[in-house]
Amino acid sequence: MDKMLEKLDNNISQMNYPLISIIICTYNGERFLKEQIQSIVEQTYPNLEIIISDDASTDKTKAILSEYKKFSNIQLVFNNTNIGFVKNFEFAARLANARYIAFSDQDDVWLPRKIEKLYHAIGNHSLVYSDSTLINQDGQSLNKKLSDFKHMKNINDSRGFIFSNVISGHTIMINKELLKYALPIPESYYHDWWFGVQAANLKGIIYLNEVLTLYRQHRATVTKTIVERKRGSRKFSKRFQHHLRELKWVELIKNSELEKHKPFYNQLYNLLLLKNKKVFVWSLFCFLLRNEKVFFQFSKKGFFSKIIEIRKMARGERL
Repeated sequence: MDKMLEKLDNNISQMNYPLISIIICTYNGERFLKEQIQSIVEQTYPNLEIIISDDASTDKTKAILSEYKKFSNIQLVFNNTNIGFVKNFEFAARLANARYIAFSDQDDVWLPRKIEKLYHAIGNHSLVYSDSTLINQDGQSLNKKLSDFKHMKNINDSRGFIFSNVISGHTIMINKELLKYALPIPESYYHDWWFGVQAANLKGIIYLNEVLTLYRQHRATVTKTIVERKRGSRKFSKRFQHHLRELKWVELIKNSELEKHKPFYNQLYNLLLLKNKKVFVWSLFCFLLRNEKVFFQFSKKGFFSKIIEIRKMARGERL
């Protein structure tokens, strides 16, 4: 009788709380993986499917994941060959069955009510994101939050994502409708930036001003929040490659089906092309300066720091 009542309670909970998918992509993550998965298993939200796709790990990651076969709501996928983070992420995202999808790194810690709070916040938006506290490899707080570095806010304009990003993949939940426009992820670009562009143009992005994740910083982190500065300026060849990558990024956005500011992107793209021919592009400098608030909408830099950044952006890249 008790088991029947428990089953009935679970069914009622699932009716009140629609299924949410959590995507975890793993690769040689043995050191922190258990702590991360445990924090997801212990979420207060009662109706979750957890999809874990391992990208041919060579350490003990597979053995750790195998311990979770007993969980009926966890789906394990083991790739035979390494396909890379972006492709693995894309593959796992396509397996999601729920209307809402959240994404997890393999080395963080989620606070217990993370999914519950994101679910109640997303509403009709395409994407919701939250704040995170930075921790070191031993789980100790670094006394910094992501919001200390960026101006985090609601977003309905993709242009802030041209030179910067404010939404980290581990902080977001999306409406599955977004995948229709965001997949496939452009090769060699971060999925969270691309999701941000598409979500801003679709039904917008909402910011939940709460810390919901302990975001671990260590040597193996795929993307670092605290940058380790190196001595000396970047070599010209690397600078030119960065320019080509930036040019391609602007082209991807301007050609996007959902983009609302195509004339703006066309003008920016043509001005960036001039960097291939000139030592300094004054027309690009003036355009960036005129639209400074648009380009730097996520930045907490002062005005003069932005001017210095704009000057760097307008430097020619001719060989």
